[in-house]
Amino acid sequence: MRKIFTIVLSVISICSCAQVGINIANPVGTLDVNGDLNIRKEFRIGGTNTVKGDAGAVGTIFHNSSDLSVNDWKNIKVADGQGSMSIFYISTLTDQTGATFSGSNGSTTPYVENSVINNTWTVLSGTQDTFSISKPTNKVVFTFQTTAQKTGNGNSSSGFACGIFLDDVLKAVRTDVIIGTDGSYKIFNLNATLTDVVPKNNYSVKVACTKRNLNSGTLGIGIPSNTTYLNNAMAQSVFTTSVLQPY
Repeated sequence: MRKIFTIVLSVISICSCAQVGINIANPVGTLDVNGDLNIRKEFRIGGTNTVKGDAGAVGTIFHNSSDLSVNDWKNIKVADGQGSMSIFYISTLTDQTGATFSGSNGSTTPYVENSVINNTWTVLSGTQDTFSISKPTNKVVFTFQTTAQKTGNGNSSSGFACGIFLDDVLKAVRTDVIIGTDGSYKIFNLNATLTDVVPKNNYSVKVACTKRNLNSGTLGIGIPSNTTYLNNAMAQSVFTTSVLQPY
């Protein structure tokens, strides 16, 4: 009889408390668990005294949001062709500082992957970004677009290159040439995908450009060299970094 009385008192004590702690002396929530939580069957949300909560469906994930009165379940859509990966990070930057080249010609030799950046390259300051990798299987996708314009060399061509540097090491590069009269310009694109980048916090990434054969005159990349045909907004650079990993 004493045992039954003790159990009844314990139940009354638990029910009368606003907060219950498991393996914790001072709970800070209605139920505060200090340790692992193992659920044998279903985890349901949004239930009432008379209606069971929603257990979600296959392929959905639990979504916690302070903007909602209750939490909910969300579908995860993964694009075909990406190896069942989802976007863990995406950032788009713009730059209107650009780079301007003039004077003598630059080097026209091929570029070597993993070479360290040097003073022949000019970094587009607004394209500098950081990102982290947490899983060994991943894809990091870079997309860069800018406008290049020449002036002051008549009908002669102007050559240049732009590259993507990861931790100051060259990972992707593309060359191009502008042909036409003074003020001629063209849209330049550089897209690159790195696969299975070593997991690490705070990789640094940036875009830098360099001159090749200028044939005198002035070359502007991401900035107008002849404002008769371009302004800063039209010539600006846009750089996007996306990190895809398995979820």
